[in-house]
Amino acid sequence: MSSSGPLADTFGRRLQAYLTSPQDFRKYRQKLSRELVRLRHDLNIVTRDTRNYRDKERTSAIGAEQYQQNGKYGQVLLLLAERSLVHSLEIKSMLEIKGLQIPGYKKLMVGKLKLAAKSARRLVGAVACEPDATRKLEYYVFAALLQGQYSVNKKLWADARYALSLARIGLEYLAVCAGQNGASSADDALWGKAFLDETLDTVVDPALSLAHLQDASSHKTAADLRTVARKHCRGGNVPYLAPLVDLVAAFDPAFVEELAEETVPKSVAWRAHSAAIYNDEVAVKLSKVAGEDWRLYRDANDYDSLFSRWADLVDIHQGDVEKSSDDDDMDRTQHNAVLLTYLKYHMLFVKVKRDLLLIEQLHAQPSPSTTRVLSTNKDVVRLYASLVRTTEELKDLPGVYNDDDLYESLEGLSRLFTVTRSAVVADSYAAARKLAEALAIYLHIQRTFSGAPLYYKVDAFPYDVSSNEQVAHFRAHVATRTAQYHTLAQLQREVEGVVPPAVAEDVYKFPASVESLNHVTHITEKGFIAPVLSKPVLFDVAFNYIGYSAEGEKTASKSSSGLADTAGDVGDKKKGGFFGIFGRG
Repeated sequence: MSSSGPLADTFGRRLQAYLTSPQDFRKYRQKLSRELVRLRHDLNIVTRDTRNYRDKERTSAIGAEQYQQNGKYGQVLLLLAERSLVHSLEIKSMLEIKGLQIPGYKKLMVGKLKLAAKSARRLVGAVACEPDATRKLEYYVFAALLQGQYSVNKKLWADARYALSLARIGLEYLAVCAGQNGASSADDALWGKAFLDETLDTVVDPALSLAHLQDASSHKTAADLRTVARKHCRGGNVPYLAPLVDLVAAFDPAFVEELAEETVPKSVAWRAHSAAIYNDEVAVKLSKVAGEDWRLYRDANDYDSLFSRWADLVDIHQGDVEKSSDDDDMDRTQHNAVLLTYLKYHMLFVKVKRDLLLIEQLHAQPSPSTTRVLSTNKDVVRLYASLVRTTEELKDLPGVYNDDDLYESLEGLSRLFTVTRSAVVADSYAAARKLAEALAIYLHIQRTFSGAPLYYKVDAFPYDVSSNEQVAHFRAHVATRTAQYHTLAQLQREVEGVVPPAVAEDVYKFPASVESLNHVTHITEKGFIAPVLSKPVLFDVAFNYIGYSAEGEKTASKSSSGLADTAGDVGDKKKGGFFGIFGRG
C-alpha cells in the first residue's frame, strides 16, 4: 500500500494527526477546506457567484469523464467526503465531552454522515474506469467505510453489516499486500500495515460486531468477524459497493470465499487453574494471539507488536473487571482474576523474550574497538536490569506466590539474569585490560551460582525464554571464562612486573601502600595527641645486642669491651634501688 493513496490521504492522515478534541477536528476540517479551495482553483471550478449556488456550482457534475481527463477531480470528491466525515466526528466529540444528547446536534451529525456517504457514492461512480486496480479498491473501501458508519447511526443493521463486511475483506487484502508489492520502502510497508490494522481494530470490527448482533435475522454470536465478513460480503444490500468483491477476487479469491464457522476458546487453563472467558472480543483476539507462530520472529519489532496485542487484551479485560467489581458472583470474580493473571503472565514473558532478542542482536554486532565493546555491554547491562525487573513483576502476579514450583523457578530465572549481568560486567573489565577484577567477579559467580541440573522446577516457560540446558551451558561458560581469565591475569602480572617480592627475599623492605597501612590504622583520618596512663616497664636487656650484619657484630663487641673496663668501677660502687636501676646518688 502506498503512503499517498486514498485511504492514506484520509484515514491515515487523520490517524497521524491524533485528533482527540472538538478543536482538533475543527482545525483539521479547516485544513481540508483550504486544500479543497486550492484544488478547485487548479481545476477552475470555483463558483464565485453564490446566488443560487446549487444551480451554478460545478462540483456535483464531476463524473467519470472528468476523472479520466484529470485525476484531481477524484481528489476533490474524496476530500469533500472526508470533510463531511470529520465534521460529524467533531460534533460527536463535542457531544461526548459535554455529556448532552442535544437532538439538533445529533441530527446534524447524522446529516453530515449522510452527506459523506453521498459524496463517496459519487466518487465510486467517477473512478469506475480507474486503470490502477489497487487504487480503485482503496476508493471502494473508503466508500464502504463511510456507508457502514452511516448505516450504523441510522440503525440499518443489514446494510451496515454488508458495507462493513466489504470494508473488512478489502482492508484484510491491503494489509497482506502492504509489505509485498504495495510499498515503495520498508517504512511505508510498516506504516501501511499498522494503519490498516488500526483501522480494522478501531473502526470496522466494533461496528461490524454491533451490526451483526443487532440484526434480527442473525442468531449467531460475533465470535469470528472474519467469518462473518466472508459470509455476508455478497449480500448486495448496497448495490453500488458490489464491485468491491470482484476487485478483491481478481487479486486473490481466497479473501472472499466463505469459511466454516471457526471456534474460539471459551476458557483458558493456567497452571492448576481454569477460567471462563465472558467477553467475545477477548476470546477472538486471544485465539489470534495464541495462534501466532512466534518461532518465525526474527526482529524485536515483531515482539513489540505481539506485546501490544497482549497489552490490548489486558486493557479490555481490566475494563470488564472494573465494570463488574460490584458483582456478587464469586465464581465470575475468580474466573476474571485467573484470566487477568494469565494475560499478564504471557504479556510479561513476551517482554522478556523481546529483551533477550535485543541482547542477542547487540552481541551479534561487530565490535572493532574497546570503546564499542564497552558501549555495547553498557546497553546489555541495562537490558538485563530490565529483565530482572520484569521477572519481579511476574513474581508479584496473583497466584504465583502460592505455586511453589513456579515461584522458585521465577526466582531462579531472576538469579540467572543477575549473574549473567555480572558476567557481562566482568567481560567489560577484561576488555579494559583489568583482568584481576574480571577474574574476581567470575570467581564470585562460580562460588554463589549453583546451576543444578534441575535448576527450574517447571517444565518450560512461555516463548522458551530459558531452560535447564541453557543454565548448564552458562555454568560451563563461567568455568571456561574463569580458567581463561586466571591464566591471562597471571600472565599480565608477570609481564608488567607488578608482583611484589616476598618478605623472605628482602627482610628490610615491606609493602608500604595505602592498602596495607589501612590494616594497621586509619591513615586517611586526621590524628590527634592525647595523654595516656603509663608505668615503668621491664625490657629485655639482651634485645639491645641483637644484630643482623657485620657492623652490628662490631658494635656488639665494642659494647662488651666497654662494659668489661667499667665493670670494676661499677662493682666498687654501692648499688641501691630496685635491681640497681635507680641509684641513691
